[in-house]
Amino acid sequence: MRSFLLFLLVLSFFPVSAWAGEKQHVDSTIDDVKVVMAEDKVFLGEEMAPSQAKALALNNARRRALEKGVGVNLHSNTLLYDGAVVSDLINSTTRGLIISEKVESGCDKESDRLYCYASIEAHVKPLKGQATSKIKFKKAAVQRPDKASVVDSPVFQHNDEIQVRMTLSEDAYINIFSVDQQGNVVRLLPNDHVESKQLHAWKGFVFPDDSLRTRGIKLRVETPKNRDKAVETVVVIATTEKGHFLQDTSIENPTITDLMKELSELDQSQWAQKTIWYEVRR
Repeated sequence: MRSFLLFLLVLSFFPVSAWAGEKQHVDSTIDDVKVVMAEDKVFLGEEMAPSQAKALALNNARRRALEKGVGVNLHSNTLLYDGAVVSDLINSTTRGLIISEKVESGCDKESDRLYCYASIEAHVKPLKGQATSKIKFKKAAVQRPDKASVVDSPVFQHNDEIQVRMTLSEDAYINIFSVDQQGNVVRLLPNDHVESKQLHAWKGFVFPDDSLRTRGIKLRVETPKNRDKAVETVVVIATTEKGHFLQDTSIENPTITDLMKELSELDQSQWAQKTIWYEVRR
């Protein structure tokens, strides 16, 4: 399920899921880029669709490949629908990035139990010897426009309008993305209607603000078809220099790997990220 910037100037988010995993091994190292094989399988439960299980297996394989590629164990196990799981892959960029991958996935049966699997050949680029970014997220949240208080792990109803709010410790340019359960990425800010502007340190930022909402630019959350609830994710990247991500028009469906590859070309001291998650129910 993808997120789309609609021509009616209404932005809608669709669900993402967690990452889950099993085994991997390193094949070789070429020009400081490690080629890592990783795989996983996820058995379907009562409330899990095959597409969801396939996404869990694929995304876990990505995370586990990063763990092996950068030589650290980021997490030993994960939970379904835990929004923090999504940030596992993003947060691992402090050590390394997946800059390309080859994927095989599908579903099968084992002892009459249906499962979905995924295996990847990931090219992992370790990040070493780079200064830590001075940019810190002092606040980052998703909430309804009519709510002043911030709630951790908020729950919204289908078709609720939301805003992304944040405060940073340093001046920075803001980039906002939605990531779906297959790792597909849609850039929400900047977009065709809103330019990226520098956010000054300690000054609160809201997207969309009231002036944009008056123009019809709104964010609304939705649950996918035939499901009663879902966990959704917003990824915010703050950079010291102005620059747009995912501008290559030859990439029809950009993924989290494409975004990470572009991040790998920046000095780690020049950017910081925050993953925000919430639940949507019908």
